[in-house]
Amino acid sequence: MQKFDFLKNIFHSLISEKELNNFAIGDSNDDLSKLCRAFIKQFYSKNQEFEISSTILDSKKYISILKFFKIFFNIKDKKYLENIKSIPRNNAWELFCPEAFEASQDPNLLKNQLLKKRKLNRIKQNINLLRNPAKEILFTSNVLITTPIDFSSSNIPDEIHNDLMKFKNINQSFWYDHPIPLDALYSENEIIYGLQNLDDAIAFEVERKNIDKSEKITLVLSVSVTHEGLENIALKYLKFVIKKNLKLKYINIFLFDEDTCNKINMTVFPEKDQNSWIMGVNGNYGRHFTFLKYILLFWNKFIDQNKKFSFKIDLDQIFDQKALLKTTGFSIFEIFKNQKYWGGSATDQEGNKVDLGLLAGALVNKKDISIGLFTPDVKRPVNNDLFSKLSSKKIFCPEWPQSVSTEAELMYRSDDIQRVHVTGGTTGITLDSLKKWAPFTPSFINRAEDQAFGISTIKENAYLTHIHGKDLIMRHDKHAFATKSIEMSKFGKEIGNLERILLFSHYANEHELGYDKLKHRLWPFTSSFLSKYPELLTGLIFLIDGCFNGGDYVSSGSKRLMDTHLFCKTKLNTQLQNEKIFWKELVERLENFKDFNNNLKSIISSNKI
Repeated sequence: MQKFDFLKNIFHSLISEKELNNFAIGDSNDDLSKLCRAFIKQFYSKNQEFEISSTILDSKKYISILKFFKIFFNIKDKKYLENIKSIPRNNAWELFCPEAFEASQDPNLLKNQLLKKRKLNRIKQNINLLRNPAKEILFTSNVLITTPIDFSSSNIPDEIHNDLMKFKNINQSFWYDHPIPLDALYSENEIIYGLQNLDDAIAFEVERKNIDKSEKITLVLSVSVTHEGLENIALKYLKFVIKKNLKLKYINIFLFDEDTCNKINMTVFPEKDQNSWIMGVNGNYGRHFTFLKYILLFWNKFIDQNKKFSFKIDLDQIFDQKALLKTTGFSIFEIFKNQKYWGGSATDQEGNKVDLGLLAGALVNKKDISIGLFTPDVKRPVNNDLFSKLSSKKIFCPEWPQSVSTEAELMYRSDDIQRVHVTGGTTGITLDSLKKWAPFTPSFINRAEDQAFGISTIKENAYLTHIHGKDLIMRHDKHAFATKSIEMSKFGKEIGNLERILLFSHYANEHELGYDKLKHRLWPFTSSFLSKYPELLTGLIFLIDGCFNGGDYVSSGSKRLMDTHLFCKTKLNTQLQNEKIFWKELVERLENFKDFNNNLKSIISSNKI
């Protein structure tokens, strides 16, 4: 096994010889967690498990995992290696996550600096203000579907049971945070939960005379699946669940899966090979997130010209109308109408021109709403807890800048700042900004797709950005009912966060603004995922967490990360440029597209439930 001497300094700054005895190989979960512990212990020659560590590392059955470490720890930058040698004990953040180091040193100072940086000057209103949310906003959301936890469960609808059996032994194609299993209890099903609460929220607007009782809002649902070929079953399931369990009064629902997107692609780009189609909803989060923005173009062009705004919600989030009214004095539709700068313009603190065509709200956790509507949903970490035992948080702790950024940006009480830190379930866009900027989240982005969306438009002196949505708070209820699916997807989400470091870092290297300037623009939370040496950082986090997780986390996680690394090195830039061209071309084609036989209109309207 190749020795990486520079790693000795890193591990000795994290774990003393004495502490190493509480980190025994014999206490490991399985062989793969033993391997990860042995890898670390090879750098402690005086430790009693040094010899057994060497034996484990010489085993040929671990070749693929050791190959991963060889690639990810291949650092040759002499200056960086010198920095590693000088890491003080329990202070690796300064090198690997400076945003966490800065935030933890003086959180309130960072908050003030952040708000000053986000402050906008010379703000101008949208000349076409939003007047009627029910008529002008196209609401969107996403549904993520996976195979049953138990294929023999009585919760699986009879209508899909037989077709579903062929997926019993098929490997998963795509990974999501907490997809809905097809045998989910109705009490744990966010489709039912989210749609019923949305309908109730619109009923509240009817009572306040903000929408006529005969009107309905339009909701587009993208339907993503974890296994290719599951699309038709997912659609049948959704239609069954909605019709059986809900009597929605105020929502028209339209479903869009990968097959429907392909039909749209084929109609708009008949000359292109299917492999060239970018628009879709399966796979990494960037795909369905971007689709749910661009569906507004199609809707305005072929279905309803009144729709000039769209707003994305997540179905595990609700508009708590009573809390909104009590705290702000307004219902959600009234809050939307108060967003006078959504679609306007301004200049930032550096004198750049900014288009305020994006809108960003914030979240409050259900368990915290009794404290107050403006209660941050991300709490500050406690350093004593983080440093009391070995964990990857000693090296990389984005929770620190995330918590401070949440307090500063998301909880802000006025509407004169822009937002860089956003949450995907509370974001909006205007029709005009779609046409002008052709923004997109690259389809290779699988985490923080919301924060990546605006990056595509950042130029030297101008860019599209999110205006902070004053009073625009949604209640986040995920942990109130989706605990089982969250637990099932825990390791997949953790690996996704590591892929995020690789993808965002390499994306930044290819961005026209350049790595350093982009990192400065995205400071402090999103920037923490941009690393000069993403493979090293990713490898260290993976290795330390692998000591405790072992099993599938290590085996499948190493493969996913190797694939992502190879993609970043060989394909990322080509795909990025192709997608940039695709979305611009889509905007141009739709501007002049003639739907002579109503083909597109038919494809879109036929997806109504």
